[in-house]
Amino acid sequence: MSSNFDEIPKDITLRLWRACNRQLVGVPTHVESKVTRVPPNAMAFISRLYSFFRFVLQKEVVPSCFQEYAQLGIKTGRIVLSLHHQEFMDELHDFELRGQAPTQEYIQKESFGAFLYHMSEEALPALGVSMALACGVGKNVPEEYWDTVQIIVRFLHVLPLVNMMDIRTGLVGKFISLQGHVLKARSKRLRVATADFICSKCAHTLTHSLPQGQYSLPTSCCPQCKGRKTFSLQRATARYIDVQELKLQEAADERTIQAGRTPRQMAVEVEHDLVNACRAGDVVQMVCTVAALKSDASKRRKESGSTYELFLRGHSVSSLSESQQNSNMHTVVYTQQQLQAITSLCHADHRYFGLPERRAFPFDLLVRSLCPAIIGHHHVKAGILLCLLGGTPTNGIRSNSHILIVGDPGMGKSQMLLAARQLAARSVYVGGNTSSTTGLTVTLTKEERGETGIEAGALVLADQGICCIDEFDKMNKSHQDGLLEAMEQQQVSIAKAGVVASLPARCSIVAAANPRHGSYSMNKSVSENLNMAKPILSRFDLVFILRDRADQSQDRLVSSNIMNLYRKDQSNSASWTASAQETNLPDTVKAVDGRVLPLSERLAWVSEFQKQPLPATLVRDYIAYAREYCKPKMTKEAAEVLKDYFMQLRYPAGGRRNCDSVPITTRQLEALIRLCQARAKACLREYCLKEDALDVVELLSTSVDQVHSDDNGRLDRGRGGAGGISNRKMKTSFKKELQLIFGPGGHCTMDDLRKIADKVGCGLSEFPSVVDELRGNGILMKKTDGSFQVIS
Repeated sequence: MSSNFDEIPKDITLRLWRACNRQLVGVPTHVESKVTRVPPNAMAFISRLYSFFRFVLQKEVVPSCFQEYAQLGIKTGRIVLSLHHQEFMDELHDFELRGQAPTQEYIQKESFGAFLYHMSEEALPALGVSMALACGVGKNVPEEYWDTVQIIVRFLHVLPLVNMMDIRTGLVGKFISLQGHVLKARSKRLRVATADFICSKCAHTLTHSLPQGQYSLPTSCCPQCKGRKTFSLQRATARYIDVQELKLQEAADERTIQAGRTPRQMAVEVEHDLVNACRAGDVVQMVCTVAALKSDASKRRKESGSTYELFLRGHSVSSLSESQQNSNMHTVVYTQQQLQAITSLCHADHRYFGLPERRAFPFDLLVRSLCPAIIGHHHVKAGILLCLLGGTPTNGIRSNSHILIVGDPGMGKSQMLLAARQLAARSVYVGGNTSSTTGLTVTLTKEERGETGIEAGALVLADQGICCIDEFDKMNKSHQDGLLEAMEQQQVSIAKAGVVASLPARCSIVAAANPRHGSYSMNKSVSENLNMAKPILSRFDLVFILRDRADQSQDRLVSSNIMNLYRKDQSNSASWTASAQETNLPDTVKAVDGRVLPLSERLAWVSEFQKQPLPATLVRDYIAYAREYCKPKMTKEAAEVLKDYFMQLRYPAGGRRNCDSVPITTRQLEALIRLCQARAKACLREYCLKEDALDVVELLSTSVDQVHSDDNGRLDRGRGGAGGISNRKMKTSFKKELQLIFGPGGHCTMDDLRKIADKVGCGLSEFPSVVDELRGNGILMKKTDGSFQVIS
């Protein structure tokens, strides 16, 4: 192919222009024959782009595989060229401006970016023609294929992103890019692209194109006949293209959604190979053109022809959800400033006081910066942070952790959930009292043509993120049961109305609940306080109990913090890096001599020393970076710590036999592994170290102690966090059953008491203490022959 564009035959350029505007492969239409020239604006850019591509191919900046793709397109009849928008624009600007900075006039009027934005229907074919000419496609296409090849040009990752709320009539016809959730993906449809019409006068057959599927008749026949409006449609020879309609919803981000406004939704239409490129629940970046479609909503006759609604015509779809599954594909792009801030935070332990042995300091700072308005609750914040980070994905085993926060009203549970939502790259916040099973999972909808569609719920929309559920106790039991599959299998299955499908719901659930009677009763188990079934509770990796106890020092801190929130002049206005100067360490840090402090002491010390929390944007970027790039592996030392603690939970007495009353299963061991991997992610490590395992063990021990402690602070492992009855309630049931069977003055043996114990759920390890307590309270009296008498 000649290096001079003027030497290229005009007929080749025209044939390629038709190929770039062709709707279907191998179908020359009657309308195409009327296109006798390329528009002047497009022709000017074809010349400029042709020179650019010739220059690029000579420099070998663009891979030579474009030629292979082009030759493959000749065989299949379709050539699809995908370009990264930002990289292409940077290369083009450097070529045209020879390294000089682009002027404002060039950006707004003369650049190809402005031409693409305002006239994408001409810019994309112009790009396809110039690239095909530069690669030699026009020369290598045989004569019989000139009028049948279809060329499609697509741009990927177009920036900047447009908010859906800003799409108005002024953007009609503009080339934009936006990001959102696929709320609904309708089934594939067929749209007529071309149809054959036979003239009733001369019997001549015309192939007529139907733009956007709108039916129209040819305007005239052949020059000899000159027939008008005397055509009959040949339905058997009609040709179709694949079309799919998507419903896209803007991402629920407080920075883009105004208060009191529901997230906006828009219809998107995709064609050809973009059909089934995404599914309901996916987060996608959509490059599209804004278009207007006549609305059928108005029933008034006068407005039926003048009312239009906006919709999007998709040019390219990039599914961010699918890309995150592939470790070699990274969807998050960080600036140099963001990477420097992440690196600075990752190495904070080396900068703070010269203590490289601590290694846990980034984790402590992140916990300190999660919901700083709430004083205390360090272990709860640490658990939420580990849920945000998540474990290492493996086949068949979930890597997301779930946490349940139970406590008295006014303890800041909802505030911590909102903070978790703000720090997660992908999150959904719902209320348990206003949610249903279909709203949380999937909803079946009836389409206009009688088809059944699937609409994603909260858990599906939160895929690869977190779902915060407030007022979890207010949720109906049947609605809670709908979470069982999503929490363990990380998917939502549906078999209803002829639809059998499974949608991914790989998210962490952070739930908050209030006790049934207003305040948490330590004499009851978690199940009794919440009236919640055992299967749903057993799926939470961590359960924390928050009680509103009278503590003068703690109340003074809380009141001071609340007053500081309303002060105009904050005393702690210094940035987090400014406090990294040399300072006298607390005595507790000096005493450890290089050892890592326990988690509770470290978190309390960091909260006291680090007055100013980290910026929320930095924490958000750090968590997103750790989730995408960090995949820690377990070391032998960390595995031994987790294994020893699991055996200690299973066998608290140290013996070989498991006590019946200890409600610990292998789910707790898997939870330890997930939390340990998340703990290593907080420091951007490739391996889980021993100190990671020790922190996780301390965190789970705190959760287990809170769940199993009674009102006197004694451990009652018989109550169980995932169900069962409390020790006090079991003893009351034992006493009632004893009096019901034998009555006052009745006699019973030890075997009779064991049968009652089995009936009320009293374990073998607790049976002797129950009998001794009944004897001590004067309910049972032991006789000399070993039998017992019921006194009252």
